[in-house]
Amino acid sequence: MGTQNFENSVVPTQRRRTPKVRLLATCVCGVILALMLVVAASGQVTGQYISFDAPNAGTGINQGTYPNAINGHGWIGGTVVYSTGASHGFLRQQSGSFIAVDAPGAAQTWVSAINASNESVGYYFGATCTCGFFRDAAGTYTEFSYTGADTTSPSGVNSNGLVSGYEHDGTGYHGFLWSASRGFTVFDVPGSVPGSTLVFAINDAGAVTGTYVDSSYYSHVYIRSANGHFTTFEPVYGGTHSNAAAINTSGEITGWGDDGMGDTYGFIANAHRADEVFAVAGSPGTDGTAINDSGVVVGYGFSDAGGNFSFERETDGTINVLSLPFSNTANQPTGINRLGDVVGYYTDSAGANHGWVGVP
Repeated sequence: MGTQNFENSVVPTQRRRTPKVRLLATCVCGVILALMLVVAASGQVTGQYISFDAPNAGTGINQGTYPNAINGHGWIGGTVVYSTGASHGFLRQQSGSFIAVDAPGAAQTWVSAINASNESVGYYFGATCTCGFFRDAAGTYTEFSYTGADTTSPSGVNSNGLVSGYEHDGTGYHGFLWSASRGFTVFDVPGSVPGSTLVFAINDAGAVTGTYVDSSYYSHVYIRSANGHFTTFEPVYGGTHSNAAAINTSGEITGWGDDGMGDTYGFIANAHRADEVFAVAGSPGTDGTAINDSGVVVGYGFSDAGGNFSFERETDGTINVLSLPFSNTANQPTGINRLGDVVGYYTDSAGANHGWVGVP
C-alpha cells in the first residue's frame, strides 16, 4: 500500500476493562506462594511525547486513532476510525509517515500487532466471515480463515512470522497458532469450558498467553509453551477473574486479576510462579497492558472522578504516572518496545481519540 504523510495529532485504541484493585498473595497451579506486593508511590514523569492522528481520523465520539503495538524500530500498528464509523488499519513509520493497511476487498480492517520485521496482522470483514490477514513488509497480504469458523482474529505475531489468535465457531472461542508454511494449530486450555479459550499475545519463542473460563465460570490466566505445555493460574489469590495482555521474550506476562471482592490489581507472572501483584497508590484500579523484554510494564489506573491514566512500572517496582502534555479526559498505553518507547491513546473533550508515543 502507498505511504501517506499526515500531520502529527491524536488517536484512540481498543478499550479494555476498567478494573478496581487491591492485593493479596498469589496462587500458581494450585500452589499458594508468598507474594511480594508492590504498591508504589505514584511519582509523576514528564517525558518527550508526540501526539498523532492517522489520515482521515474522525473527530467524533469513539472515532479517531487507536495504536495497538510498537516494535523495536519505532513502527506503530493500529486502527483508525473514520467519521463514517468505518475502521481501517495503519502502520506509522518512525519518520511519522503512514501506510494504509486494508485487506484486499475488505470493507473494514483492524491491525492487531506488528513484529520486528514490520510484518503486521489483524482481521477484516469478508463476504462470508471475519477473516485474518498477514501483511509482509513489502505489502503483500495473505488472508486466512479457520475451516468452520465464522470469525478468525489474529492477536499477535512474532519475529518468525508465527501468528497467534482465536477463532469462533458453533462451540465458542478456541486459541490458534498459524503460519504460512504450517497452517493452523487450534487448541483449548485443558479443563476449560468448551469454547472459552482466548489468546492475546505471543513471544519470539512461540509461547502464548490469554484467558479461559473454568467450570465455575471464573476466568483465569494461562501460558502455553511452544511445545504445547499449559500452565494455568489465578494471579491474585482468591480471585475469580483475570486476564493476560502481553508476554515478553523471557516468558513474563502482565495483565490484571481481581481478588474476588471487587478489587483488581496489575500483575507480573511467568510459567513457574506469579512474581508480584501491584497497584498505583491512590488509584482504585490498576491494569498492566504491555511488558518489554527488560520487564518494564506499562498500564493504566483510573480515578474515582473518572478517566484512565497511564503509568510505567520499572523493574525495581517503582511506579511512575506518565504526565502527557495533551489536554485529555482519559489516556492509556497499549505497547512498549525494547528501547522503552511507549505508545498509547488519549481521549479529548469531544470523545475522539488520538495516538501518542514517547520516551518517559
